[in-house]
Amino acid sequence: MLSHQNISDTQTGLRIIPHQYVDQLIEFPGDRFEFEFDMLLQARKYDVKVIEQSIPTIYLDGNKSSHFRVVRDSLAIYTRFFKFAGSGIISFIVDIALFEGIILLMGNHVLDSIILATVISRALSAVVNYTLNHRVVFNGGGRQTFIKYGALFIVQMILSGYLTDLVTNWLPHNGNSIAPMLAKMMVGFTLFIISYQIQKDFIFKKDTEVNYAKNQES
Repeated sequence: MLSHQNISDTQTGLRIIPHQYVDQLIEFPGDRFEFEFDMLLQARKYDVKVIEQSIPTIYLDGNKSSHFRVVRDSLAIYTRFFKFAGSGIISFIVDIALFEGIILLMGNHVLDSIILATVISRALSAVVNYTLNHRVVFNGGGRQTFIKYGALFIVQMILSGYLTDLVTNWLPHNGNSIAPMLAKMMVGFTLFIISYQIQKDFIFKKDTEVNYAKNQES
């Protein structure tokens, strides 16, 4: 869903690669099966349409010639997802913990309290999230990332506060802090998915992707 690809067999070894995609593939990190998987994930960015053609599958001696290492190669294939998920989980825990702590200290869940708690929790969790995403998840890609991320952070923070208040009022509550916490988690997860797409396709986009897009336009 995140890569906008509909592929039934991501590990087929028989592939015909269009010539215009070769220059970009050379710059891809990793090798073996994770390279094959990344090739499919990134295809849409370079306007490469993936078309599947059914062929007979014949294994000799129970496919003993396969070099696929089940645990090691599976982890390598999905490493990008693990990294981003880990970064999101850590930032999410920091965000939720600070938000809930501030709400408890204030003893109410009116709009002003929710906005203040959102600002503080989002500011600190954003520092954690930016650092992890920039250095670990997206390998230092992109230009002027701090400014772009800062703009995204401000918009997301404002939306988070008002949407959390809106959802809180929809949820049943009796004056305790459970309702705003649940609302915060629901809103936070939705914004998390949207934020990932923006960071991947715009903020931390590698120079090779940007240059390719410019060449296509020219």
